[in-house]
Order: sequence, then structure tokens, then C-alpha cells
Amino acid sequence: MKFWAGVAALLPLLLGQAAVAQTVYRCGPDGRSYSQAPCADGKPVAVDDTRSATQQQAAREVAAGDAARARGLADERRQREADAPRQAAGFMTAPAPPASAPAHKTRKSKKPKAAAAPKDFTATSPTPAKAASSKR
Repeated sequence: MKFWAGVAALLPLLLGQAAVAQTVYRCGPDGRSYSQAPCADGKPVAVDDTRSATQQQAAREVAAGDAARARGLADERRQREADAPRQAAGFMTAPAPPASAPAHKTRKSKKPKAAAAPKDFTATSPTPAKAASSKR
């Protein structure tokens, strides 16, 4: 029974390797869409993986590490959300700053300057511009 479970687990991996050898077509008037089926104006695109086996393994390890970090961050977020106090419906409060955030300094309010005594308004008409004299 364990044998068949192992075969069933390896079967998608083996089929996944066969899927790499498929032909991909670049389609559309601007060439921005791709298809596995040939299209009217499609051009075949080479999609072979030219990386070595060690490069492919390193890429898989990096992807697995990224996935593990993403799961950890998601778990951490869910834990923070579960620990946060429930908010009343319709009321939003600003989230508390993280413990590592520096405290903000408060600004001292400036005293308003005494307003200057208003001056009397005097209207003046603009002086006409002097006509430029042209010498000929």
C-alpha cells in the first residue's frame, strides 16, 4: 500500500517534467498573449529550461524557502489579528505603532505674533508707460 502511495506522490512530478517540453505560441497583433494551441498569427517561442541541474535545484530551494517565509508571515499576521482587541462596528482606530518604532517628538506651538496696526488704504492709478521713441 505504501508503494502505491509513493508512486501516486511521484506521478505529478514526472508529469510536470513532461510538460516542460510543450510548444508555446506568441499570439495577438502586438504579441502580448501566449497560448499552448497554435493561433492564426502565432509564432512558436522556445521555452526550454537551459539551466543546469544544480541551478534548477538551487532555484527550487530558494522557492521553497520563500514559500516557508510567506507561510510564517501569514501565520504571524493571523496571530496578531487574533490577539488584537475587537473593534466596535463602524469605528476605526489607528493601529498601535510597533514596539520598535521611535517615539515622535511633539512640536511646540508658536505664539501668534501681535497683529500690526492696520494702515489706511490709499488707491493709486497706474502710471502710463512711456512710449518708446524710435529713431530712424
